[in-house]
Amino acid sequence: QLRQNFGFNIASPVGHRYLNVLFTRARKLLVLVTSMRPADIRVTPTTHRGVKILSDYIQYAATGRIEVGETTESSPDSDFEISVGEFLKEMGFQVTYQVGVKGFKIDIGIKHESFPYGYIAGIECDGATYHSSLNARDRDKVRQEILESFGWKIYRIWSTDWFNDEKGEREK
Repeated sequence: QLRQNFGFNIASPVGHRYLNVLFTRARKLLVLVTSMRPADIRVTPTTHRGVKILSDYIQYAATGRIEVGETTESSPDSDFEISVGEFLKEMGFQVTYQVGVKGFKIDIGIKHESFPYGYIAGIECDGATYHSSLNARDRDKVRQEILESFGWKIYRIWSTDWFNDEKGEREK
């Protein structure tokens, strides 16, 4: 395993305490100067809290957004999501299925190399869960509002539109 060193023992089990002191003791202004991007910091399930907080802080400084999305390691829910994801990959985007923020999942998270700080958009695809639930529309609307309050741009693609006019939906 590659060891990451950030000074002040940030990678130690109590590294988050050093960052807390650093971030909260500035009385008027805190200036962050770094050549690191959040993606340069590898965060795994065993990474100490200080390293994750440093990555999140650099993310916030770069984008002004606090919540950027967490990969759930889940597979796509349908062939429809796979079809949309493959199209987005062909267009040069990086696709992550089942991206979450604060317990809310979106079907497809989209990244692009021109924006190295996180996801640029989320795609919501209707599917079996949507059609089998009477309350799905209300839940989807609330979920979309919450994600948009965290700064996400959410796009919805209907499977019937995709299969009836795939070319038109791709152009959108």
